[in-house]
Amino acid sequence: MSKLGEFKYGVNAIRALIKATGRTPDQFLGENFKALDMELGTTIIWAGMLWQNKSLTVDEVGDMLDAESGLYAEAFGEAAKAFIEAFNRLFVSEQPVKGTEVKN
Repeated sequence: MSKLGEFKYGVNAIRALIKATGRTPDQFLGENFKALDMELGTTIIWAGMLWQNKSLTVDEVGDMLDAESGLYAEAFGEAAKAFIEAFNRLFVSEQPVKGTEVKN
């Protein structure tokens, strides 16, 4: 777990991320989460922290990330992993689409 806590991406966190960035989750994934895009990276981290504090701002997260050398890279890596897991949980169905089952 990051020094900033656990990152969680439920429906509301993803909605906040879309609203803040104007990009959809599949666009983030298609861009391979450019860690050097500090605005996007900090916003992804922020969205994953909203479950703890709904009034948290991106600037406050930026201040937290400045507190320790290397904290941004660590937090971004953990946030990206949590985001991908949430995306798969919310958007990728494990059930076969009706009519596509393999028949013996």
